[in-house]
Amino acid sequence: MNFLNKLHFDKLVEKQTTISKPISFSGIGIHNGKAVNITLLPADADLGIVFKRIDIENNNEIKVSFNNIVRSRFCSKIKNNHNVSVSTVEHLMSALKALSIDNVIIELNAPELPAMDGSASEFSSKILKTGKKYLDKNRKYLAIKHKISARIGQRWITISPSDNLSINVKIDYPNTLIGNDSYNYIDDESNFINDICFARTFTLLKDIDKLRAAGYGMGGNINNALVVDNYRLINKNGLRCPHEFSKHKILDCLGDLYLSGYSILGKVSAYAPGHELNYLLLNEIFKNEDNYEIFYAKTNVQNNPITKEDEQTFHVA
Repeated sequence: MNFLNKLHFDKLVEKQTTISKPISFSGIGIHNGKAVNITLLPADADLGIVFKRIDIENNNEIKVSFNNIVRSRFCSKIKNNHNVSVSTVEHLMSALKALSIDNVIIELNAPELPAMDGSASEFSSKILKTGKKYLDKNRKYLAIKHKISARIGQRWITISPSDNLSINVKIDYPNTLIGNDSYNYIDDESNFINDICFARTFTLLKDIDKLRAAGYGMGGNINNALVVDNYRLINKNGLRCPHEFSKHKILDCLGDLYLSGYSILGKVSAYAPGHELNYLLLNEIFKNEDNYEIFYAKTNVQNNPITKEDEQTFHVA
């Protein structure tokens, strides 16, 4: 029996999508501290997600693809073959993933996306308000075929076969307000909007000087990040919800997985995940084509694997 026949896909979005009209955002980069404007533009089917650095004249497009991901600790970063890069893309990517946006061009005039409030809330809100447009090509999914793992020291992440995408995260920050926490998320537009999109990035106060000495966090402040000082939260308005720290780790993981260029179906479990660990999981997935199967979504008919001829068309990794 074909691997895909063993799974029961009943809620997959069938058609590829894009946004219905342009959407703009502005702010500062949380790491470089530079002002930046970005505009999301509708795109044709099969284009995928493409970042375009309009502050650079030539070779300024970076396609979202596993092959373009840069291994990084403090944010997600992609780079093209001409060393043109864009960083801190994870929050926007999580919104695009959860809202099932497949094709969009993202123009920006700086090397880092705006931090906004440290979450994906404004990205999600404007995309929802604008709406999506369904295109005339079927959507592609990547299904995990067996358990795959990655580890950094005591930290680990795994992904196993599943009909949908779910993420279970556990974190442990001893002797702090964050403490030991966990949260389980099943990927769904309403779950993302109601439970995940507003969860903000966070840092420990004692780590800020070290972070900035390494060239990160230059634009960070209590308006775009949660700052924890032992058992005290510096932000005066407090947390937005229970499990906000764990939920933000899930938000980041969603965005990082979507940097693969595919909507991945799998059951993710992680202890103390981060951008580098998420990247290593993707690296393990794409090491071997036997780890996954890429297919078109179909409604009321069998899901069909993408053929070798299709792979040339869609540039399967």
